[in-house]
Order: sequence, then C-alpha cells, then structure tokens
Amino acid sequence: MDLSAVLSEIQSHPKISQAGMVLIHLGVVRSFNLKGEEVKGLELSVDEARAEALRAEALKKPGIIEAIVRFNPGNLKVGDPIMLAAVAGQTRGETFPALEELVDRLKKEATFKKEELA
Repeated sequence: MDLSAVLSEIQSHPKISQAGMVLIHLGVVRSFNLKGEEVKGLELSVDEARAEALRAEALKKPGIIEAIVRFNPGNLKVGDPIMLAAVAGQTRGETFPALEELVDRLKKEATFKKEELA
C-alpha cells in the first residue's frame, strides 16, 4: 500500500479544490485481539465487489469528493498494513463520519480475517 500514491490520486481528482480535508485510515495487524489474546498474524480475504459498492455509497454522501480503498490480502504478520481508506470532503462535519462509516462497513461487510493466535 503506497500512501503517497493514494494522496496523489486524491490530489489529482478534478473536484479536489472543493475539499477542505483528506482523512486517512491505515489499519494494521496488532499483537492482540479484542479478547486480549496474543496474535501472531492473520489471513485477510476481501470481497472486492462489496468493497467497491461501499466506496460508491460513501461518494454519494453530501460533501464527499473522493473515497479510495486499498487492501493487503493474504497472510499478514503483526505490524503489516491491512487496509487503507481515504476520504476527501468539504468539511470535518461531513468527512469524519463518512470515513468512520466506510471503515466500519468495510471491516464488517467486505473483509474476512482469520487470526493466527500465539
């Protein structure tokens, strides 16, 4: 996942002059899960069609200029990036909720993780 490439893609959007902010989420593999169990790594698979549908929904929200999503499917180790989501929007009030909803829905509806416990 190339953060610079994603920023360049957003900055080259024809309506970028309407954006007042760009928010970026970079999810990474951490060393423990929500149950407190030690994690050695995880296997990530992605439903790309569902991810694209969710991205398209985000773009329909008022004030949202662009949304970009990238994944790192396969076998990942602690510290590896999992998902990058970027949203450009007119204001904080529109952009923060759009990014939060997009990330939450991508995690629940478009990605599948199998943890490797220590």
